[in-house]
Amino acid sequence: PAPAGPEVFHPWLYLLPRVGYALEGLLTTGLLPGLDRAAHVRAALEETAGAGAHDTPWSGLHLLAPWSALPDPDAEWPGLGGDHDCVNATSSVPGFTDRAARASAARYVWDLARREDSLWAVPLGADGVSGSPHHRDQLPLWARCELVPVVTDWARLTKESV
Repeated sequence: PAPAGPEVFHPWLYLLPRVGYALEGLLTTGLLPGLDRAAHVRAALEETAGAGAHDTPWSGLHLLAPWSALPDPDAEWPGLGGDHDCVNATSSVPGFTDRAARASAARYVWDLARREDSLWAVPLGADGVSGSPHHRDQLPLWARCELVPVVTDWARLTKESV
């Protein structure tokens, strides 16, 4: 059954994901002396292996799903290659959804010695206005952990009409 409360909080209130998040702590604590950790991990591994392999890559299941007050039903979000503890860090709620609602708001490398060598990418665009050409133009790069130059030279910047 769905938990009580606003739907936006449901992924964090379901029992299965909450146990999943607590599992690492439960398996590493000394507070449960009678627990046969190795047997439980082995059983889980055998159950998972018995489920059979599938041909869908990680990024085919784990799609960006940013929260929006006014969702765009036509928005197509990319698959993501990262999990919660890597450079391409994203986070879903295992046991509830593979869709990643949490990810980096920006990726950047700032070169203090030569700022023209600085790089960046943002998932939801350099312009937050829907319909702008720069609203989601960096999204494919961001999803692949690629960066574009940060232009700070006023002579190279051009004004765009909206």
